[in-house]
Amino acid sequence: MSKWTKRAGALLSLAAAVPLLLAPSAQAAKACAGGQLPGGKTTTAEVLADQGITIKVHNHDWRGLALTIRDVRWNKALWKGIVAPGKDKQVKTDVFGAPPISYKIAFDVTSNVSNSYTYTISSARCY
Repeated sequence: MSKWTKRAGALLSLAAAVPLLLAPSAQAAKACAGGQLPGGKTTTAEVLADQGITIKVHNHDWRGLALTIRDVRWNKALWKGIVAPGKDKQVKTDVFGAPPISYKIAFDVTSNVSNSYTYTISSARCY
């Protein structure tokens, strides 16, 4: 085999591998919804997403955040507790079925001294 043939083969292999390396991962989560959670109120978010979603709440305040995260459609509490100052709480849930799946998530914020709370709902695919 000549040097030219070896180089051409190496370049073709590299050209085939680069798009695979640079392509986004199929498991990469995308933000479907997000926003602020006002203190002392219930905020409801609706998303169309893949079978599984990740719900993340962040407490930006210097006081604890008392919170309940509920799946409204299935009338099910996903998490209830306190998020420490400057910390996150992450909850995952999924539903069996063909996507897109409609989720309706309620955030019941018991803390009423601040509005320094945010949420993000992400999934592998948002519709």
